[in-house]
Amino acid sequence: MALTSITVEEVCAIIGLAVPDEGTPDGTWIRQCVSAINTMAADASPRLRMLPDGEDWPEDIRTGLMMWAQRLFARRNSPTGIAAFSEMSGPVFVARWDPDVERLLRIGGWTPGAVG
Repeated sequence: MALTSITVEEVCAIIGLAVPDEGTPDGTWIRQCVSAINTMAADASPRLRMLPDGEDWPEDIRTGLMMWAQRLFARRNSPTGIAAFSEMSGPVFVARWDPDVERLLRIGGWTPGAVG
């Protein structure tokens, strides 16, 4: 079986979450997140566009995509980016940008130089 997408089961495993039942709010959201990341993968990582059809995605890219899906899933309860608020510390934010994901996908500031 070619590893040319990430799965809900893989993302749930890195979160430490049992796979939510379909039709539940978390089940619907995790499946939507994984589907969106798989759809955006080739646009996000130029290296995926250069792979021959059906070739396994490299593990660093798969890991970055799973981290990205996990971050998107974590934002389900914080659409404005605020995960919690307390009188002592103020707002606690869910980051919208992750340098580790950029490094693994080799995008943003980690994009290799190219000519032409």
